[in-house]
Amino acid sequence: MKKLVSIVVPAYNVETEIEDCIRSVQQQTYPEWELLVVNDGSKDSTAAIVEKVAAEDSRIHLFNQQNAGVSSARNTGIREASGIYIAFLDGDDMWEPEFLEEMIAAKEKYHVPMVYCGYSHLYTGGIRRKFTYPYVNGHILHDVINKKTQIHIGAILVDKSVIDQHNLSFTEGCLVAQDQEFVKKLVSLVAVRAVPRELMIYRIRTGSAIRAKWDWKKHIHGVYAFRRSAKFILLQSLIHYDKQQLARDLAVREAFNLYKLLWRMIKNGYEQEALELMNDEENVRSLEKLEVDRVKFIHRLKCSAVKSRNKFLWWLLRYV
Repeated sequence: MKKLVSIVVPAYNVETEIEDCIRSVQQQTYPEWELLVVNDGSKDSTAAIVEKVAAEDSRIHLFNQQNAGVSSARNTGIREASGIYIAFLDGDDMWEPEFLEEMIAAKEKYHVPMVYCGYSHLYTGGIRRKFTYPYVNGHILHDVINKKTQIHIGAILVDKSVIDQHNLSFTEGCLVAQDQEFVKKLVSLVAVRAVPRELMIYRIRTGSAIRAKWDWKKHIHGVYAFRRSAKFILLQSLIHYDKQQLARDLAVREAFNLYKLLWRMIKNGYEQEALELMNDEENVRSLEKLEVDRVKFIHRLKCSAVKSRNKFLWWLLRYV
């Protein structure tokens, strides 16, 4: 008997893409699924389009909620999910027809709680960019932390029991990187297997979050998300890792992420705000963990400039 897969789709103002997303699920060669579309207070016709398609397919379910963000929408989907397996797909993204079949085959062949695959970027005009990261298997937390591989939230399949057992959820109110926080927590708990094919299509659309104007108040949430995931990870038993080495790697990566944020703030004219962040006690401790000798030469120069707190130098750097 085939096992049911719950597919959680958060949707906000995606009237031009949501039907393509749903059709990509309907075209799956693996038929045992339920599609949980959570309309996060869309102001366009997203909900009406989903209702129309759902009327033709009893496996599709629409949940409407007031706008509360993508994390809230995904959490709603998790609560409503009844499948043995769970997957996530944003309302403007798509899967290749073999996604579920190949992911489940790999999962059951290797007896792992989680599998992931590659993905391609789809740009306006139909241009595609291929997945360039290596596929790694097993206990891969170090690879994920150090960005030796990349796991997209829309390119995973995981036992729902893992999420339930550890009470995992997406951090509500987090504006960026809430998906990577969730992924890091997952891979800290289980062994994974890669399906070395690009079975997910990540659409880069005009007006999407990835193309929006850079805002430090938004992107600092990425630092906070990493910090939360690190704290969660270090509370686990971690029998497959050297906990001391892992703590070091997490601290170094957090410091590097913070340095990059500060550098970009300075480049965009937020010198005073950068100084205030650098004076924060937790950020001071974090930056002390940055191992400059482990980064490229250009980053050593940039890091030295950031730490100098020299506003004239910072002003010059805006034109570098």
